[in-house]
Amino acid sequence: MEKFKNIECLRIIGCIAIVLLHIFHSNGGLYEIFGNITYGQLYFNTSNGQKAVDLFFILSGLFFTLKIAPPPKMQSLYDFIKKKVLRLWPVLMWVILLYFVASFSGAVKFFTLGNIITILGLNGTGIGLYTGNVGVFWYVSAMLWVLIFYFYLLKNFDKKIVNLIIALLIYFSYAFILNTRHGSIAVPRQTFYYIFNIGVLRAFGGIGIGYFIGEWYKNNKDKIKNMTLSFKNTIIISVLEFGCLFFIIKNLMFNKLHFNNQFIFIIFFMVIIILFLINKGYISKALNNNFSVFLGKYTYSIYMTHTLINKLFKETLWKHHPEFVLSHPILNIVITLGAIFLFGIFTYHFVEKPVNDYITKKQPAKL
Repeated sequence: MEKFKNIECLRIIGCIAIVLLHIFHSNGGLYEIFGNITYGQLYFNTSNGQKAVDLFFILSGLFFTLKIAPPPKMQSLYDFIKKKVLRLWPVLMWVILLYFVASFSGAVKFFTLGNIITILGLNGTGIGLYTGNVGVFWYVSAMLWVLIFYFYLLKNFDKKIVNLIIALLIYFSYAFILNTRHGSIAVPRQTFYYIFNIGVLRAFGGIGIGYFIGEWYKNNKDKIKNMTLSFKNTIIISVLEFGCLFFIIKNLMFNKLHFNNQFIFIIFFMVIIILFLINKGYISKALNNNFSVFLGKYTYSIYMTHTLINKLFKETLWKHHPEFVLSHPILNIVITLGAIFLFGIFTYHFVEKPVNDYITKKQPAKL
């Protein structure tokens, strides 16, 4: 599949936003424990970070569509599920094992039932009512089940019918979320009327949008690559890229403003992804580099392991050296982030990558 190096930057931005969110907003976060002015400011500024998950859903739908082969050549549903599980579950099992080991020291509690639900891929569906140690896996759970559903539709039904179904799911998913949540798209585990889970609906909507963006790109790829823009149009595209990227970074990590309708994030995510696929502006071209790919490859491992590091810091540095945490808030944040990123990189090289290399050798390349 064609590599979109600039889009890897969006993964990095989303990952950092979620990590910052959980440092300050999770149970026992820095602001909740210490109430420091700096922590309080960062608590408010990072409150929109969870919307980055919707960016991940859209990207999942995009790459799913770009990879998928036409129906006659599509692999079986069983092979599709097997490949996804082998790709995503090893890191999950690694993190659960670490929680189990850490529980003997008393630093964390090990939630057996919740972890079983998580391993079964149900903690992001509304079925799993018990939260295990790896709560962030809800995103992977919801994503997987929706991808399986969309894969089944594409493999067994006419594409026009599938497009209609996905379009309706996008509309009704976001309409339901925005109306029941009063304009918000958060609270992934909340379920309405015993069946409509917010996390799953976010997955249906975001992956569906990514699917249509991917279809648009596949149908217009040659035109886009052969398109030449005047200097004026290049400047206009570059300004749009900068504006969208500025809005996303500012409002995910540096802004405490509340939006009455948070669908605005979805719109900006859609626009920046399309602009980066077109790759005609100065910003998208500048970010279309190997360094973006180098950093982007660590995002899944960082995402999956960061809450464990948060909890360990809470029970060690934050608990036993509160005077340091209060006196040096910036240094404390830098140390915490450094540990999170380093451990995520370690997990990538010693767990995620070896398994993925094995899968690449054993599994067929087509989807």
